[in-house]
Amino acid sequence: MLLVTLNKQGKADEHRYLDRWVDERTFHWQSQNKTTPEGKRGREIIDHEKRGLSIHLFVRENKLENGKAAPFVYHGPVRYRSHSGSGPMSVVFEVA
Repeated sequence: MLLVTLNKQGKADEHRYLDRWVDERTFHWQSQNKTTPEGKRGREIIDHEKRGLSIHLFVRENKLENGKAAPFVYHGPVRYRSHSGSGPMSVVFEVA
């Protein structure tokens, strides 16, 4: 499950991950700084379909809405398409 807040204002620079919609069916997500393609979490993301794992995408624009935690919007299951980098990994998903 990916829970993503797009607006990173107020976060430290090392936690301003580059998460964004590429188009209506493609999402670019950046992992935590410790995630590498060779590590356990990185392999689970890259090989999720082979391993029988589902990844579901939930996105919200801002952390807060009217002073309270903003709700996430469910966008459905996603499929791994590609990645680049390491620690953090930049991953491109397709909404299924």
